[in-house]
Amino acid sequence: MFTENQVTIGQMIDAAHLELLRLGYRYSTLSRHNKELREFSDYCEENMIRQYDSETGIAYFSNRYGLDITDTELRLNKQQLDTRCTVRLLDDIYQFGFAQRHSHHDYNVPPEYIGLLDEYLEHCRRKGGSEGTSRVKRTKLRQFFCFLDGRRISLSSLTPSDISDFMTTLCRYRRATIHVFSSVLRDFLRYLQESGIIGTDLSSTVPRPKIYVEEAIPETWTPEEVHQLLEAIDRNNAIGKRDYAMLLLAVILGMRAGDICALKFKDIDWRQKLITYTQQKTRKVNTLPLLPVIGDAIIDYLKNGRLESESGCVFIRHIYPYGEFQSSTTLSESIKRYMRQAGLTRKKRKLAHSLRHTLASNLLRDGTPLMTISNILGHHNLRTTAGYTKVDLPALRKCVLSYGKREVAQ
Repeated sequence: MFTENQVTIGQMIDAAHLELLRLGYRYSTLSRHNKELREFSDYCEENMIRQYDSETGIAYFSNRYGLDITDTELRLNKQQLDTRCTVRLLDDIYQFGFAQRHSHHDYNVPPEYIGLLDEYLEHCRRKGGSEGTSRVKRTKLRQFFCFLDGRRISLSSLTPSDISDFMTTLCRYRRATIHVFSSVLRDFLRYLQESGIIGTDLSSTVPRPKIYVEEAIPETWTPEEVHQLLEAIDRNNAIGKRDYAMLLLAVILGMRAGDICALKFKDIDWRQKLITYTQQKTRKVNTLPLLPVIGDAIIDYLKNGRLESESGCVFIRHIYPYGEFQSSTTLSESIKRYMRQAGLTRKKRKLAHSLRHTLASNLLRDGTPLMTISNILGHHNLRTTAGYTKVDLPALRKCVLSYGKREVAQ
């Protein structure tokens, strides 16, 4: 970690090259970063910039493209994305001493931690943890392991100060995400102590931000936006037929993306017209009606779109090897693609998950009892459901008290 005004441009460039080699990027990625670093170095030389600080990258991006790199709503072309990626690399090294990855797909577990991570996740599964929870823990912990690798810190020498430094590197994330990191890290550190891998329980030293249940109002979809989204799907091809059926399950029934991707043939009772499945997140069995429009879409996909596969999943990848989806993010990526085609903006929506919020809000607006909404969404308790329905502003307005006409004192 560099201290302000103590690092030259040359030192930053050298540190970036070393960090790229440590991360083991592919040749194409290295070439792209090296090209951008040369452009940046030339800019600094032409403008007689000798020292690197937190504003250098912002000024460089603005000078080159006339854009504010800190604007998260920017829609950048490929060249601009490459430049932003390299600027982030430099900023991370300057601020944290190592490169963060801005997509969890980029993280590779350092070899020395692979076995430990597998053992910990197996321990969590034995305690009843779901596959979805395991995926979250794997994602968060491999980021923690990369931090340790970048700082050359071993678990045996881990200190509260190291943990605090790691949590500081998460400053760009929302508080809710930092809270998840904190919970995962606390549980992992308890496991390390219980397993005798470290001598002290460091779980209590992990900072954890306070989360207020009602602090954020989720973004939802208007009926017009949902219609535009579905209309953007080309149902004349196999992938379109698949995605249309999957999105109907999210839009009409509010199923989670992971449950849709993992839906099995045995989960569908065509005679009773019911879908009965075990939710990946809660392990709770949920039963929903197989409405005609959904059933017709699934049948159309099975008859006219689904490829030959031995998978028991209804929906499969259409890229070899054909089989079940490896990640539930597939549905959200499809939604992104259809949103672009429909000319819709993402706003702050969590894409597939926001469709659950939208269904809950619409049901509440139509007067559906909260208990019924809870059963549809497969929640354990009403408090969870209440968080999904807090977007119903018209219903909240009805709660405003009327004070009547003001009486004039005699």
